[in-house]
Amino acid sequence: MKNRLDWYVTNIFLLLGGGFGCVQTSQQPISMVSLGNGDTLPPAELVTTELITPGLKQNGGIAFSEQGDLFLANFQKEGQIGKYSAGPNTKPEVFIDLEEWISPVGDLTPRAEGIRVDKENRVLVTDAGTGKLLRISPSAHKLEVLADSYDGYRFGTVKDLAIAPNGDLFVSSPHSGTIYRIRPDIGYVGILNDDLVRVEGLAMSPNGKQLVAAEPDASRVVVYDIPEDLILVDSWTLVDFSPSGVEPKGVAFDEKGRLFLALGNLNEVRVFDLELGLELARYDVGGEAENISYWSGSLYIGGGNQMRRLQLRD
Repeated sequence: MKNRLDWYVTNIFLLLGGGFGCVQTSQQPISMVSLGNGDTLPPAELVTTELITPGLKQNGGIAFSEQGDLFLANFQKEGQIGKYSAGPNTKPEVFIDLEEWISPVGDLTPRAEGIRVDKENRVLVTDAGTGKLLRISPSAHKLEVLADSYDGYRFGTVKDLAIAPNGDLFVSSPHSGTIYRIRPDIGYVGILNDDLVRVEGLAMSPNGKQLVAAEPDASRVVVYDIPEDLILVDSWTLVDFSPSGVEPKGVAFDEKGRLFLALGNLNEVRVFDLELGLELARYDVGGEAENISYWSGSLYIGGGNQMRRLQLRD
């Protein structure tokens, strides 16, 4: 009874406060939560983890196209992008080998990290090895370098990326504490954050108004309200896991705008309502939760050279 009362008190407090502020995470399991539109998440005991493509050797980002093709960073080896079309008797295949397109920078060679697919089925990749944002045609016959420097200085390590509905791209650079905002059609490369953040995972809300950033070194998840103007903005904290030492890694949204957070070696995914600042559910994923992608009612989680699936609806 006390846990239920605490939940309602927190809910009312956040609603009165406009829905912004840090979520106070609980040590107790979260029960199934019904949202205002009647949609629900299944309780943890009804969700099982499915290992897909056993023995898959892959590390780095994962992303779906609108057609349901899954793209895999560092498939079989660093710098190689894999493609997996789920279906009977299908196997992952090599989509492109970046080493055939990108020259080394000194002793640095291509290494894919973040990966997304845009509305035109082009694959966007952050090359952490040589510090570039790449765009690859659907046939893999054309590769473009969209950005590799800012203000005359080459990028350091770039980690993840997110695509806004208007086509703006956001790229995290944890070593420099920077999130770059890129507008490829006009060749604009700027900085989004006015604060210092060592972000790894990025996700854009479906309406394009908020960018969620996972900062594992600080054990927190922050949010940027995205302005239409190309100006610097500060973040606000959605979840602070300190001093627990939990390291949030990957972030993803579903079509309802719910946020899914992969918690690394905690082997867990947690779900949040971003607008209300509420934790909705927790799911054990049966292994490391480094990268995460949502597609058609299921979560796909990569980590420890394995790919796992959580089915949340039929």
